[in-house]
Amino acid sequence: MPQTNVVVVFYSRTGATEKLAAAAAVGAVNERALIRLRRMPDSAPEDVIAANPEWQKNHDRMKREYIAPREIDFEWADAIVLATPESFPPDCAEWQPCMDLLHRLAAGGKLAYKVALAFGKGSEAFAPGLIGAGMIAAPAIGSLDAENARQNGRLAARMARLSKEGGLRGEPEGQPG
Repeated sequence: MPQTNVVVVFYSRTGATEKLAAAAAVGAVNERALIRLRRMPDSAPEDVIAANPEWQKNHDRMKREYIAPREIDFEWADAIVLATPESFPPDCAEWQPCMDLLHRLAAGGKLAYKVALAFGKGSEAFAPGLIGAGMIAAPAIGSLDAENARQNGRLAARMARLSKEGGLRGEPEGQPG
């Protein structure tokens, strides 16, 4: 069985979406996938962040604990999971660098047959961009809680494994195209 790699990308100000992203990462690990957990950086000015003590506290911690997704993360990944908070569509300042990078990689053919799954409030807005990037869209499972986030991570890893084996491309298993 080929090794499956999953990158989980999230944006979070207060830590709520971070917890869901971590649960999705655990789900992927439950499916024997290797994971990378990446956070989209804040685009707000430092004084705006400082005006909200909870945001500032989490901002400082997450800035130490996570790095932003890089091209190498998406090239490495067989599945890309996006954990999205409400009111942050794909074209917002926080997500736009990620979406631009995915589209550049897609233009170079580097995302073909990779699985994409976006979950969270407003995640349906991400589907057209992910499918447009040539990825295989996985349907998100259920409401926003840790168990469903874990199941989303498992699903993405499972579908990525099937894709690597040729099962999602209409090819016999073990016969990549």
